[in-house]
Amino acid sequence: MKMIFDACRYQCIALCLLLISSSIHSQVIDYQHLSLQQAVEIGLKNNKNILISHLKQTMSETKEKDLKMEKLPDIEFHTSYNQVTNLFQHENGVFGKATKYDVINGMYDFTISASIPVYMGGKIKNTEKKASIDSEISTLKTQLDERQLKMEIITAFLQIHHLKEQQDLIQDKMKEDSVNIKQVKALKANGVVTFNEVLRTSLQLSNHKMSWTELDNDVQIAEHKLKTLLSLQGNEEIHADTKDLVSENVHIPYIDELTETALDKNESVEITKKNLSLKQLDQKIVKANYLPKITAGGEYFLKYPNMMFFPPEPYAYRLGMIGVNLTYPIESLYKNKYKMQEAKENIDLAKLQIEEKEEDLKHDVYQAYKKFEETEQKVSIAEEAINEAKENYRIVKTKYVNKLSLITELIDADNSYLEAQSNLISVKINRQLKYYQLQYTIGNL
Repeated sequence: MKMIFDACRYQCIALCLLLISSSIHSQVIDYQHLSLQQAVEIGLKNNKNILISHLKQTMSETKEKDLKMEKLPDIEFHTSYNQVTNLFQHENGVFGKATKYDVINGMYDFTISASIPVYMGGKIKNTEKKASIDSEISTLKTQLDERQLKMEIITAFLQIHHLKEQQDLIQDKMKEDSVNIKQVKALKANGVVTFNEVLRTSLQLSNHKMSWTELDNDVQIAEHKLKTLLSLQGNEEIHADTKDLVSENVHIPYIDELTETALDKNESVEITKKNLSLKQLDQKIVKANYLPKITAGGEYFLKYPNMMFFPPEPYAYRLGMIGVNLTYPIESLYKNKYKMQEAKENIDLAKLQIEEKEEDLKHDVYQAYKKFEETEQKVSIAEEAINEAKENYRIVKTKYVNKLSLITELIDADNSYLEAQSNLISVKINRQLKYYQLQYTIGNL
């Protein structure tokens, strides 16, 4: 029976280990086919700038908690011991003979005291509010940094996608060049064309090979830049999976809706508004200099000797005190004038900064919107151009086969068709980039 129980237990342990191993394996990221979503998650986790932002946010929250402790009482313990000499009184001058008086030579005390602010003119309360707003600003800055990182990762992916698409296009052209070379060599063998035309078609293939090699290096450089952006360590290479990265159907609301969304979501505008609140609190703190300060406190001590009587008596005694202190800084009536003026000017400056930031944001939204519209128009133009270039290439190639055009005309037509295809790829990817930039500007990304 015990053997059966042990066997079941070992089977359960093995099953648990298998499940854990499967779970860990499922969480392993395939860096050879890194998706955009995975890259964003890794970047938000590893990027040094994001880690710094989170640390600053934590520091702001810690400072806020620390300032709340200012309302708690200050408690202090004090003790001392002193050995005192006898007293010599010079009744006949400093150089005359002094009269000696015996005193109690040993003195000590044990004192515990406490004080708590009752009214500080609102300084403590407003300082706490400032710390709370600083924490909110730190959170907004973290959100902004995260959105900036997402935009940088998306831009890197689109750049890699653009290079790979161009590389695939050149790869297809190289295959077509090989077919053309065979055809021209066949024509040369039949004496239809000259050896110069064979060289020209071979040169076209060599140029495309050079372009492909350059694009291949650019892809590696772009992926290494992405790796750096994600703060990935080690020598393992990463390869971005850019499938389904570009969408053909993109809906954009009207410009007024975009502007309203931007003003509501953009962190930069919200930070300037929070800054205005900070300046208003600074004004209240400066104004508190005109108000009295009230503190309550007390102390309880044990001292030796008893100095409360005269002459002092050689006995220890205990005594407690409790009370309220009020202070009023009279100098603030004339020293605080320009501080108040400076605080008011800072508020006016913060209001102007809000207006400036909102105006800049409205322009940024308008610019991003128009740039996206421009790419929509360019895509339509590029699609028309590619149809024209394709038809032109077909016509010239037919003429060349029938010896009605030169090899240079065929190569020019081929290059024009290749350029049109390349332009269409570029404008489509650029349209997707402008869409993301617009979403970033309005705060949706």
